[in-house]
Amino acid sequence: MIHFTSVLVRHCVLIVLLGFLRGCLCIEHDLTVVVPAGRRECFHQHIKEKKTLDFEFQVIEGGEMDINFILRSPTNKALATEARKQEGIYTFGTHETGDYLFCFDNSFSRMSEKLVYFDLALDYNDDEAELKKPAWVEALGSETTTDFLEVRLEEIQTSLDVVRDNMHKCVQHQRLLRNVEFRDRYLAERNYERVTFWSVVTVAVMMVTFFIQVIMIRSLFSERVKGKTSVKT
Repeated sequence: MIHFTSVLVRHCVLIVLLGFLRGCLCIEHDLTVVVPAGRRECFHQHIKEKKTLDFEFQVIEGGEMDINFILRSPTNKALATEARKQEGIYTFGTHETGDYLFCFDNSFSRMSEKLVYFDLALDYNDDEAELKKPAWVEALGSETTTDFLEVRLEEIQTSLDVVRDNMHKCVQHQRLLRNVEFRDRYLAERNYERVTFWSVVTVAVMMVTFFIQVIMIRSLFSERVKGKTSVKT
């Protein structure tokens, strides 16, 4: 029983380590770029076929906070084309090996540059990374023990995969919420600046109108005084 427990502990430790190693096979890039007015910014990523690609972008500052987006395969096939979008989320499997093209087009804007955040996650679940039965399991000799360990192995592997996927989704949601908060703060600050500007303009117009009215009223009274003086003389 003690030997069986020690073997199970060793097996669990091995599974945890392999699970973390498998989690490291996920390539992820996130970047915030400035797309000048009338310009296009493109990025390339080499991706193998039969992989899972997650891509999302969000315009967080500039103009009406919209931009054109183009995603093309290595054979120049359009995988996604969006016109004047604020954000986008894409998940698909790759069918070709090569450089995939991601472009943000701000050519329709003549004055406003755009601040764009994007996140690219590439899941490399290679066949070589699949969990295999260790040689020491074969050497246990007991079919019942081996079958039990294989069942536990599959359960732990499934649980680790679920935890890894959930953690990855949590990170994506946290980044998305952070960008939404940044965009909302930018909108609030811009609205505050607009309200302040037009308030100052309104006060200035009211002050100018007030002084004009005072000057006009004083000029009317001065003309009456001059008329009375001329009549007396």
